[in-house]
Amino acid sequence: MKKLSRILVTNDDGIDAPGLAVAERLARQLADEVWVFAPAGNRSGTAQALSLHETLPITQHGRRRYAVGGTPADCVMAALGGPWLAGAGFDLVLSGVNWGGNLSDSVMYSGTVGAALAAAHFELPAIALSQAFNGPSEIDFSVTEAWMAAVVAALWPMRDDHGCCWNVNFPFGAADAVAGLRFTRQVGGMIRSPEVARAGQGADYRLSFVRDPEAVTDPCADSVAIRDGFVSVTPLIRERSDETRLAAVGAGREMTLVGQGG
Repeated sequence: MKKLSRILVTNDDGIDAPGLAVAERLARQLADEVWVFAPAGNRSGTAQALSLHETLPITQHGRRRYAVGGTPADCVMAALGGPWLAGAGFDLVLSGVNWGGNLSDSVMYSGTVGAALAAAHFELPAIALSQAFNGPSEIDFSVTEAWMAAVVAALWPMRDDHGCCWNVNFPFGAADAVAGLRFTRQVGGMIRSPEVARAGQGADYRLSFVRDPEAVTDPCADSVAIRDGFVSVTPLIRERSDETRLAAVGAGREMTLVGQGG
């Protein structure tokens, strides 16, 4: 893979997150210039949310490193539209490395994926990177560190001029036990129900999900690939139309409404 001119690195765990440092190290191997625009704090679960009705504090944290008081998608917007690069573009956007997998239903909520989709919207190649873990123990990024460069090199020739987004999840376990790379689809079903619990006294609550990691059985599913010890790579698109349902009802079909509207 030829060395790139410029890479943007962002995440949703925040500018001090260890996974961001992992992504930065990879980016410095791949590009002459690495720019970091990351949330000032943890902004997990913000998907592609934008802070359109708020001011954004953006502070410098070292050379070409900025903490943004907003969402991951805000970070991408700031990097692309702000004054810092004087109109210079990026060859690639890396988002992550997320603390935990972004698989199945979690993809729609993920700020890590949201940042990558925001970059793809502006016709940039973008890769969301997440390290799955098994249990509540401290996360180990060794699998990601061992295989991340190889995955990016494999995906780079598959980019196009209109932007693309890859959701990459690395399995837990030993780096030398990784079975390979599997191209997958995002298949829902892991999240069974929302869960709301009290957070101390008063009116504070904490949101979470009841999950069943074994609920998805599609052999091409992202979560199944992780269970099988593979790196899961899922191409994602910006368009949200349900093409199957649209084909069933007829794209462009018109109907006369009957009711109280006229």
